[in-house]
Amino acid sequence: MNIGSEVVSLAQIPHGHCAKVVDFDGGRSMVQRMVMLGIRRGVPLCVVHGPGARGTVVQVGGARIALGRGVTDKIRVTLVDAAAQQGRAG
Repeated sequence: MNIGSEVVSLAQIPHGHCAKVVDFDGGRSMVQRMVMLGIRRGVPLCVVHGPGARGTVVQVGGARIALGRGVTDKIRVTLVDAAAQQGRAG
């Protein structure tokens, strides 16, 4: 998958890839819920399961969070290098 710096929905990021949150297409309550879960603009996350018809499991920091398909469609991200992200975490 060659996304580069293109902004896509989180639902389009394949298993094992990492991305950085750019924006949200959801309403105010959805954005507030994401912020409470640690999913904010500029935060890197990695897809650990999915995407599938029922949603995606992402890792944000040390937490794994299950997100439904409707939510992942509304989170806008850019693909980042997974090795670089793991290097920063370690």
